Amino acid sequence: MSDLPAVLSSKNGSIYTDLIFIAEAPGRFGSGRTGIPFHGDRSGDNFEQLLNCVGFKRKDIFVTNAVLCNPLKDGNNRRPTTKEIDNCIPFLENLINIITPKIISTVGGVGLEAINRIFETRYKLADVVASPLPIGKFILFPLYHPSPRVIHTKRSLDQQKSDFKKLFNNLPLSSQLRVPKEQSPNN
Repeated sequence: MSDLPAVLSSKNGSIYTDLIFIAEAPGRFGSGRTGIPFHGDRSGDNFEQLLNCVGFKRKDIFVTNAVLCNPLKDGNNRRPTTKEIDNCIPFLENLINIITPKIISTVGGVGLEAINRIFETRYKLADVVASPLPIGKFILFPLYHPSPRVIHTKRSLDQQKSDFKKLFNNLPLSSQLRVPKEQSPNN
């Protein structure tokens, strides 16, 4: 995958945030094309709805992927291999150390797998979805991926909105992200 563009830039959001989202990998119609994580495809549209339901703004969060390049097979997205995840772990670990978030929210199984590898945990998404899990200096908050397939087979968009509300409620009271959009001084 060394010949593919990596998606990591200022378009990922703010490094001065309490919250990082870690998803799988850039999608070929989404961030693989736009350079913006969770943007430009149906998963990105669903992610925007989830952010909006709790008043999160992209400029106030950081969004990245466990694997920074788009893994393809026969021109289609595919799940990253263990080797590809392992190759990107040093970048992810450095990013976490630079940002020092209060909450890391994995978005899907691959993001959770990467965090499990870094912190030597063994969480399974179905067992811990939308649960705050203290790890060191942060809280891990695993979520399902907002892809159309997942929304229609595992966790509906309404269920995922409820999960995002739980995520919001687990932010520290001191977090700049806790200002609900209805009460925001700018609205």
